[in-house]
Amino acid sequence: MKKIVSIVACVLFLWSCKSEVEKPEKLFSEEQMVDMIYDLTILEAIKNNNPSFLEDKSIDPYTYIYKKYKIDSLQFVQNNKYYASDVKEYAKIYEKVLSRIEQNKSEADTLMKKESKTTTLQPMSKDSILNIKKKVLKKLDRK
Repeated sequence: MKKIVSIVACVLFLWSCKSEVEKPEKLFSEEQMVDMIYDLTILEAIKNNNPSFLEDKSIDPYTYIYKKYKIDSLQFVQNNKYYASDVKEYAKIYEKVLSRIEQNKSEADTLMKKESKTTTLQPMSKDSILNIKKKVLKKLDRK
């Protein structure tokens, strides 16, 4: 009898753990999620690489995303949770983000090579790095 009660308890426990995540009222498309996660990734990379750059401009990555996409934090969290509940689909979203990052890195490397061929080989100044970061932020604003 103890075995049956234990098995039933385990089955109920496992069944209760696999609750479905409720679909948000305003469900973002997969492409919108890719865009938002991509923008957040770029902004977080800038923040980690040079924290003072975003701080000097009073830019918080999440606040920036909320304003850009005209959403609030709750909508983002609900959508992120919804997509994350399906690990395979969430992995596809991140694969698309990674692919876009790789593509942009490749484009940036090509531009850097072109620029280095037209100029003498001198180390980049802080102004050049800031200009690149400004271009990235402008590109994010256009999307």
